[in-house]
Amino acid sequence: MSKIKNKILGSVILIVTLSVTTISALAYEQFSSILEAQALREDTIHLEQTTNQMNHLIDDVQKYAANMVNDELLQNFAEQLEYKSTYDELSAYRDVVIQLTKFNVLRDYLESSAIVRSDGKVFWSSLYVDPYFERLLQEDWYQKAINSNAKSGFTTPHIILDPDNRKIVSFFIRFDPQYGGVLLLNIDYSAFESLFQYLGQSFDQVAWIGPEHTFLYKQGISVEQPSDEMLTTDGQGISVIKHEKGYYMASAFEKSQWSVFTFTSKSRFHEWVGYILRYWAIFLALCLVLCFLLFLPIISNIIRPILQMTKAMKQVSMGNYNVQLSFRSNDELSVLKNGFEKMLADIQRQMDEKVAQERWQRKMSAELLFAQINPHFIYNTLNTVVYLARKKNFPAIEEMTESFIGILHDAVNIGDNGLYVTVQQEIEIINHFVRIQKYRYADRFELIWNVEEQAIDNAIPKSMIQPLVENSIFHGFAEKESIGHIEIIIRKRSGRLLISVRDDGCGMSKSKAQAIMDGTLPPVSRPSGGMKQIGLWNIRERIEYLYGQEGRLVIRSSEQGGTKVTVLLPSWNISAE
Repeated sequence: MSKIKNKILGSVILIVTLSVTTISALAYEQFSSILEAQALREDTIHLEQTTNQMNHLIDDVQKYAANMVNDELLQNFAEQLEYKSTYDELSAYRDVVIQLTKFNVLRDYLESSAIVRSDGKVFWSSLYVDPYFERLLQEDWYQKAINSNAKSGFTTPHIILDPDNRKIVSFFIRFDPQYGGVLLLNIDYSAFESLFQYLGQSFDQVAWIGPEHTFLYKQGISVEQPSDEMLTTDGQGISVIKHEKGYYMASAFEKSQWSVFTFTSKSRFHEWVGYILRYWAIFLALCLVLCFLLFLPIISNIIRPILQMTKAMKQVSMGNYNVQLSFRSNDELSVLKNGFEKMLADIQRQMDEKVAQERWQRKMSAELLFAQINPHFIYNTLNTVVYLARKKNFPAIEEMTESFIGILHDAVNIGDNGLYVTVQQEIEIINHFVRIQKYRYADRFELIWNVEEQAIDNAIPKSMIQPLVENSIFHGFAEKESIGHIEIIIRKRSGRLLISVRDDGCGMSKSKAQAIMDGTLPPVSRPSGGMKQIGLWNIRERIEYLYGQEGRLVIRSSEQGGTKVTVLLPSWNISAE
């Protein structure tokens, strides 16, 4: 590269040196004032964004609370003060808890809610009546708010034990006088705090100021009461006060008695690297333009081959390896061109070999994983046939054998498309499987199908659902005395196939379910030389091999609370292939 280096280096050093020196002298005097003005504009935008987000949250809480107090069930409960018995009152309370829970789950910021009847009784959404809640409402945060005679409003932040220490901000709204009582929404304090913590990344001081000029949140402030600068807001947009030490900014929140205050010191403006980088980007661009204008006649013949190679490299970076270089050169660029073209050919060949190798490996791995299911099922089925033979139940043996033959006939069909079956075919196989298990676990479970018609012809991996049903039977109902229920749900949603197998069995711990989804729980062997417990582990591995990132296995389970296993796959039909 000595020829190119010698041609360019001498001229570039001279031109760039003159350009940088000239532009630096012109830009130095204006740099400080431009940086400070730009920083102030950025701070104003950040404060406006936080104000808008806070106003949106306040408005959402108020509208949502208004919808809740108009709910007929909650109104009737607030109105009725007497019941025939305590049981009737608790029964009505249970219905109210269900309704409150439905409302609570629709808003992430809601920790809990409660109804305070006009007779002073407090009914919490936790479905238990505790004198603690009645004592809680005797504290100043609630008494000051409720004695204001306002229709609704926010309280000051306070601590609540439900079930542990939580800092919340409550919003109260009164039912119409004909019903009486108050609806109380407990909002997670972090929903507000996160907005101000984000704002604190851009300012030296941040304060959330509430009624009676009190701090509800502060960062970088050591005083206990807001100063006059912190309270300077006219309620119309953002107030900005320039001080010798920096800028004070304040803004009031709509539909509340809250406001926000920020302070940024002048020294902070000069520490922001982002604005310096922006200036130097402009500065560098001017240098390059000047160098280009002065240097164009000299380097035009030199950079043409380099420019062509640059475009070719960009095409390669986007995945296009079918590029050609047409320039001719008598220097080192000719060697570079030949090496580049040889490199492209080698990369293309290696990619083709890699794709073929991965396709073969994925297919073989999927077949091996699928083969792991058959011994496990055959072992259990033959044990049942032996049991029925000893009982001389020949009709049952005949029916089980027919179902078993149907399953084996499907299992041996592994070819290019043999790894996949339609949903309809999988339903038939599962019906065979369930018929066999009915003899092993008589009157122990019921199977419910819930399949959309449009999903019938969809392709899924063979034996994808059967191990889920098997796990529900073996692990969900093994120790359960009552009849278990298994529901299989198959839906098509937005070009994807959703398969869910849900049971009301014994369930598993959340940590075990998470370990299965993460692939950190390997298959384990049963004692006494039994078969491996490979159902869920096998399914997770097959999804990963066959679909990569496009497939997903989700397990929702709790001990004694049942299990729901959901598989999400790309949707396609075998007939369309």
